[in-house]
Amino acid sequence: MTPRTEVQQLYRYTYSAPITDVHQRLVMVPPDVHRDQRLIHYSFAVRGADPGWELEWCIDQFGNRVCRARVPSVQHVLELEAQYVVEHAISPASSAPASFARDVFLQPTALTAPDGRLSEVATDIGSTAKTPEECAERAHDWAARAIAYQVGATGVRTPAAMALHLGRGVCQDYAHVLLCVLRLLGIPARYVSGQLPGDGVAHAWVEALIGDTIIAYDPTHHRRTSCQYVSVAVGRDYADVTPTSGTFTGAATGVLSATKCARAVCDKLAAEDAA
Repeated sequence: MTPRTEVQQLYRYTYSAPITDVHQRLVMVPPDVHRDQRLIHYSFAVRGADPGWELEWCIDQFGNRVCRARVPSVQHVLELEAQYVVEHAISPASSAPASFARDVFLQPTALTAPDGRLSEVATDIGSTAKTPEECAERAHDWAARAIAYQVGATGVRTPAAMALHLGRGVCQDYAHVLLCVLRLLGIPARYVSGQLPGDGVAHAWVEALIGDTIIAYDPTHHRRTSCQYVSVAVGRDYADVTPTSGTFTGAATGVLSATKCARAVCDKLAAEDAA
């Protein structure tokens, strides 16, 4: 039976006073196809916005589905909710798509720039590993042990070098550390944001291009990914795939909260398809 996963992702902005001219960039729904993953259907809801709001969908340079929301005003709470179902092929596709721009995913970014310690790690791995795949495996093993998982020690703007210095972080930090080392080794690698059933928040991992084959590593859990992983977007680092970001006009302060539910729906949907 083909594995299917249903995801419900909600972002809620609560404002201390009415605001106007809201512009929001949202990366919450997967593309139609990502490797072995296929989008079956999706819906998107906006609640709490005053009349006149608009949604504009586009595909960015990395192939991600991006929604731009324009809301004239919000009195107190703005909710943005995506629901979708994805399906994974039984045999994962491994060949690199045209969207995997090798040169782009070899370059350091502000969040993946190396320091002396990261450069030394890459040099050590590169001097002893015999093949690119062995380099990638060793880099993954090292990154999985390089920091300890701790919420609140870092933020979404924390670079890999700082997370390594602190010795702690969360999934995006593990991903940034691994991206840095892989790129130093000459292995194109990209950041993947997505969902994992059982996790209460969004997750992040890394896809590395070895020859013409993509291998996906999850350094947070120290394993390769499986059909349980739902890919939403890819980029050079977290900054390219930020799920929600934007601006508004007004003197109010805003508080963002998020909820997520991801669950396997194979049996339910298979029965519906057969009906």
